[in-house]
Amino acid sequence: MRKYKLFLHILLLLVVLLGSSSGLFAAIAAGETVPEHITLTWSEDPKTTQTITWQTAATTVDGLVQYAEAMNKQLLPLHAVRIAADVTALHTNTGSVAVHSATLTGLKPNTRYVYQVGGISGWSQPQYFTTAPATDKAFSFLVFGDSQSMNYGTWEKTLHNAFRVNHQAAFFANVGDLVDVGQDYSHWDKWFRAGQGVIDTIPAMPITGNHEFYTVQHHQFSLPELFTAKLKLPLNGPEGLKGRVYSFDYGDAHFVMLDSQEGEQRGFVPDMLERQKVWLEKDLQQTRKKWKIGFIHRPLYNNKPGEGEINIRKAFAPIFDKYHMDVVFTGHDHTYARTYSLFAGMPTDSPAKGTIYAATGRSGTKTYPNVLSKERHAFFYDPQDEPNYLVVAVDQTTLAVKAFKQSGVLIDSWEIRK
Repeated sequence: MRKYKLFLHILLLLVVLLGSSSGLFAAIAAGETVPEHITLTWSEDPKTTQTITWQTAATTVDGLVQYAEAMNKQLLPLHAVRIAADVTALHTNTGSVAVHSATLTGLKPNTRYVYQVGGISGWSQPQYFTTAPATDKAFSFLVFGDSQSMNYGTWEKTLHNAFRVNHQAAFFANVGDLVDVGQDYSHWDKWFRAGQGVIDTIPAMPITGNHEFYTVQHHQFSLPELFTAKLKLPLNGPEGLKGRVYSFDYGDAHFVMLDSQEGEQRGFVPDMLERQKVWLEKDLQQTRKKWKIGFIHRPLYNNKPGEGEINIRKAFAPIFDKYHMDVVFTGHDHTYARTYSLFAGMPTDSPAKGTIYAATGRSGTKTYPNVLSKERHAFFYDPQDEPNYLVVAVDQTTLAVKAFKQSGVLIDSWEIRK
């Protein structure tokens, strides 16, 4: 009888809402019943933790994650653990929302978990994630170039096509310019909605691009507040840059995620390159991982006419050379290209003697008419016809990279062996 009465109440509510289409759309837009933008990241050790972030209506004051080891593809078992999320109000140009975030700790390595997020106002559908192995086993991850767009349907197709044929990927990285206008929340809403089914299943580990600093006022900048509010990343970077400059380990690889937006941050962190140089040197001194992999939005060696980002090259290239960074993935130019192995800016005869700089192309709609191949390029491809993505496979002896068009056509394949 109680279930029947509850059903009548729900039916009556639907009738009332349907009587006013604006009321129905307002209820949906407010996210009153179902958590939205569910996103996995790592803010701590990938072997034993998992960070989960989502949003609800601004009036929501609490949120929960319930999770358990996944057994035989069952839904969430009765003995699931529940933990409370931190809830913060986020005020944007399109309205206010509540952002929930929780980091699950004490997890078992190399274990599949099932989870749900929500609370009294509604729960998400069960989703799954897998922790990193305790030992240095082989793994793969996905890399996406700039996803900035207007409707983000292209980003959605690129991301989902890549994940559909690479379900084994441990996580994905985006090299910045996730969105076109970083302080316009409508762009983030489209980006997160396009990512559902992937970003709630494997962690997203992105960096900022220049567009993350753009405001809705043309040619004005701000700190990337929406990026840091919605993407909870490691806080082990330099002061003033935490949450967007960071490093983490997965398997026998050390990942360094840098910020190249010197001009956009001149009024906020004028010495941001110097802070990163000090931090980067210390970070690379401490790692003992076999593979060192870097990400930075603006390329040290550009793919357009001219010399490009000289200050960024002077800041980071000597440190990459000193500690032998194996590969640095870049964005910004919306082209796919890789250099020969470079040391002090000059080609070497072996990846053991330098760093390969790989421009990752584009995963969104934007292209440039003035990209071009240069003498330092071992391979160059201008993705005017289709967006693209990269698959990186890492084991004890090989770092192998394959670049694919959105449709799955192979563009390039290369590897570094140790």
